[in-house]
Amino acid sequence: MYQNILIEKLDHFGRGLAHINNKVIFIKNALPEEIVDIKIIKETKKYAEAQVLKYHQLSSKRIKSPCPYFNQCGGCALMYYNYDDTINFKSTKVKELIAKNSIPYEKNIPVIQNPEPLYYRNKLSLKIISGKIGFYEEKSHHLIPIKECLIADKTINEFIQNYQLLNIKNGDITIRTNKNHEILLVINTKEENYNIDIAQLKAKIKLIGIVYNDKTIYGNNFYYERIGGFLFKISYNSFFQVNPYITEELFKLIKENITEESTVLDLYSGVGSLSIIASTKAQNVYSVEIIKNAILNGLINAKLNKKTNINFMLGDVSNIVNNLILKFDTVIVDPPRKGLDNTTIDYLLKTKPEKIIYISCDVNTLMRDLKTLLKEYNLTDYKILDMFSYTYHLESFVILNHKKG
Repeated sequence: MYQNILIEKLDHFGRGLAHINNKVIFIKNALPEEIVDIKIIKETKKYAEAQVLKYHQLSSKRIKSPCPYFNQCGGCALMYYNYDDTINFKSTKVKELIAKNSIPYEKNIPVIQNPEPLYYRNKLSLKIISGKIGFYEEKSHHLIPIKECLIADKTINEFIQNYQLLNIKNGDITIRTNKNHEILLVINTKEENYNIDIAQLKAKIKLIGIVYNDKTIYGNNFYYERIGGFLFKISYNSFFQVNPYITEELFKLIKENITEESTVLDLYSGVGSLSIIASTKAQNVYSVEIIKNAILNGLINAKLNKKTNINFMLGDVSNIVNNLILKFDTVIVDPPRKGLDNTTIDYLLKTKPEKIIYISCDVNTLMRDLKTLLKEYNLTDYKILDMFSYTYHLESFVILNHKKG
């Protein structure tokens, strides 16, 4: 045990940071200026991880978390802060990473805040172990049973109150919902014979579909969502943004940065939502996605929104870009957390589109990719979107313009 340790700052994962004998110590649930006693739970040559045994001095910014599972499930690392303090944390995090990676950008970085920082998520993935539902404790397979998740839509929480009607002992479940409060359940389990009380579930929630081990056993395997005046069909395994409030702000940013003369390439396009927004101004949009259901959704979504200038391509981005013949002046990229692969970066550097709109859910891989792309591009705009409130995650919206000459 180490006593009277002063927390110096927060690291980029929302953990307290201190030094003991010139070694960095990461301490969960500890805020700057707090003085604590700690116990080391993991140690390497370069750093150690610790847990708090006792608080001698608390931060004036600490609040009592409204979530009873805070510091257990590990999902909302910033739930001991007021919302404004979480925004400051994310802003500081981006500024520090820009400086650390020597990214040339001197402008202010605005944060587009979430108008509903609680009960905002339209998708939640949970575990069912021995008939109990919840999250795994951080970095373990120990289940933390829950009755409610404060960042999940209230419709999802209504289902959690009635999950026993699934009659499942062990498995994974993803709950998806929309603004119409409809529920689509996606279940994966080794229990082949299901005994779901569908009638009772329908009496409790607006159940529109159940997908059980990739088979639709009730209703539909998709749902519809309307955001910003646009209607989208979304299959059970298709990507769609988890925060409808911030997604609408994202749509506005896309529209603001597309010109009427543009020919747009949208990579990692999901169900075609950003392609559809871009198509409202661009001459033509080409949309690339690897998931077949998402492409099928995109084709339908284009029809639903009466867009005829979108071309959809099914396949892996890294394979398709090398076979493209057309020239694009604007490229939208919204990759998974791992960021862009080398083939896609090489394509961008080779073809030199005038503008790249990079949307990122992982600021670290974004910084890695920017360092390479900035060989040919200038970073002209950076905005933070609080897509994942009360977590250390954030969405970045970046504009890159090709260097002339």
